[in-house]
Amino acid sequence: MIEDLSTCLAALYLRGLPRPAPLVRRRWPKVVSVLRQHDTGLAGAAELLRKHGLWEEAVALDTPVLIEAASAEVTSGRVLTSVDDGYPIRWLERLADGAPPALWISGSVSKTRYIGIVGSRQVDDATRRFAAAIGSEAVELGFGVVSGGAIGCDQAGAQGGLTAGGVVVEILPHGIDLYRTQDRCGLAVCPPHEEFTRANAMERNTLIYAASEQTVVVHARFKEGGTWIGAAEANRRRLCQLIVRDDGSPGNRALISLGGTGIEHPEQLGQALERTPPQPGLFHIG
Repeated sequence: MIEDLSTCLAALYLRGLPRPAPLVRRRWPKVVSVLRQHDTGLAGAAELLRKHGLWEEAVALDTPVLIEAASAEVTSGRVLTSVDDGYPIRWLERLADGAPPALWISGSVSKTRYIGIVGSRQVDDATRRFAAAIGSEAVELGFGVVSGGAIGCDQAGAQGGLTAGGVVVEILPHGIDLYRTQDRCGLAVCPPHEEFTRANAMERNTLIYAASEQTVVVHARFKEGGTWIGAAEANRRRLCQLIVRDDGSPGNRALISLGGTGIEHPEQLGQALERTPPQPGLFHIG
């Protein structure tokens, strides 16, 4: 049943498949609810959805080439859907119907607690060293690292976590087929061959914050750039707690004034975690 549900979700919502027409993604919880209640299997899914008024979804599931493509990708292990065991529960809680019902995956998401590490792409060596040290410190404290795979702070934080022997999940602003790294998990919502776009980056930022109990902002430019926009939005929506490098820069100081917990040194991460209210982890661990 789970594999049939995963195939249905991939057919309906996984970007990059030969779908007849775009679908309203926010209807996916209703689709899952209907299919789970009646347990008809893949063969009867289209007719069942049609009976419940989900006409566009039914038409899509009546498309053999789409079902074949979705089934092949699910079987290959390249797809993670919201009904799979490895799907982050925290996304469902924080994003509700805005959580991605199906996305591309390379590797697997380890069931551990995660800290996010984000920051600007163009930074100096000291800032990159701070990000790497945060990644290492997070692992020493028993967390995995989740980041965005971009040059600069993201990559430095991820590498720090890997060097310390931890697990790393990178949520990508481009297609999974452009991801060449084998020592960590990669996730992408966009089609496999799609290049970086600003829209993909902003969607990816939301997923990073929603996946993390706390996210460390290493560097943000004041009121400009993806890091600032993502952190301010995450703070407004209370997706997670922000921990911010207190380096005196205008962007970082502003995020601290909005409620972020400031730290001057990576070794203060543990103290900052103790000062921030606890939240459920990615998989309700901790």
